[in-house]
Amino acid sequence: MPRPELTRMGIAFAVALVAMSYLAIDAGVVGVNSGAIKQRIETAQASIVRVAMSQHQLASAAQAWARRDHQKQPSATE
Repeated sequence: MPRPELTRMGIAFAVALVAMSYLAIDAGVVGVNSGAIKQRIETAQASIVRVAMSQHQLASAAQAWARRDHQKQPSATE
């Protein structure tokens, strides 16, 4: 995945996280206990990082597979 795309995803993630946290606090869903908020944010961040890493690994595997397939084509037509 290109670096600018990862940067955009990171910025979008941060904005979404702040917005969801603000809305949850405003709605009274989350107490104002900073320890609880911090723990929930860290849990959400860890979850999102795991998903992002999985997607990155999947994209890398797909690219490697496509390269292998592309390299095999000329020998298959001979």
